[in-house]
Amino acid sequence: MAQTFNLHCAGVAFAATKNMAAVLNGHATEVLKIREAGLSNAQTAAVTGVVCQMECRLYTGTATLTTPTAVTPVSLDTTNSAPTTATYGHAGTIGGTANTLDTWIWSSDEAAASTATSDELECFLPLNKVYQWIPHSDIQPITLRQDKMFMLYNVSGAAGLLHSRILFTKE
Repeated sequence: MAQTFNLHCAGVAFAATKNMAAVLNGHATEVLKIREAGLSNAQTAAVTGVVCQMECRLYTGTATLTTPTAVTPVSLDTTNSAPTTATYGHAGTIGGTANTLDTWIWSSDEAAASTATSDELECFLPLNKVYQWIPHSDIQPITLRQDKMFMLYNVSGAAGLLHSRILFTKE
């Protein structure tokens, strides 16, 4: 069974052209596989929200991520440690060739329990998964070899807060 880790970036402030969560593999032989990625609206105080365009990105060639806000992934088995040669976090300076895997629109308004609009629906876990690998022998998960990176990216829009999450394995 593969070692499994959860990268949770809590309360990330929106900004245009910003890395909201990323995993960059820096190891020559270890392979990291992305199993799931999700977002959740973290804005609780009143804010004039905007519509944000977001993307799931896979960076090929030689990807770089310098000076991110570092976040330590949590192992789902406490005897395992996250790979130390990988870079984890949000923000920072991004380099490499980005391939957009998916794109969507996100509302950055605060959630309010009584309205049940998209801002509230963004808080329900089943509805906020933006990537989920289907365990099937014919479908490969997103695979990060050395200097490859997976990222949740905000293209445009800057208001509010977001929780972002990437579940991955080391194989």
